[in-house]
Amino acid sequence: MKITIDESPHHLETEVIIKCPIAHADIQKLSALIKSSEVKIFGIIGKATHLVDPTHILYFESVDKKTFIYTKDQVLETPLRLYEIERKLTDHDFFRSSKSTIINISKIEKLTPKLNGKLEVLLENNEKLVVSRQYVPILKEILGL
Repeated sequence: MKITIDESPHHLETEVIIKCPIAHADIQKLSALIKSSEVKIFGIIGKATHLVDPTHILYFESVDKKTFIYTKDQVLETPLRLYEIERKLTDHDFFRSSKSTIINISKIEKLTPKLNGKLEVLLENNEKLVVSRQYVPILKEILGL
């Protein structure tokens, strides 16, 4: 792979061009990674609004009509609904694991099968979440299992 950086004050904006014979999955992932640097999710703690980089988010959870962002160090509330978060993060490593949860796939450490076809997910912070039966096949397909 060849990487060229053309730095000039004449360029009005940053542009990334990927030249390749075929855009394989790794090229698509690289493209999504570049785009993700521009995406931020905002969350609220107290009266302060924080911009959170999606790569720092472990998962999102909806409880009692409120949506929460869980990072390694914080729990923030966001006014966004899960479907809005899904739409915003379609090109990222996020996966709907149940009606009330979206998990960052890159933060998964271990998968354990459970009764009734569910999966238990162990995240980097040792927190365990459950993947509902209806979402298990989608996760397996994403992971290539």
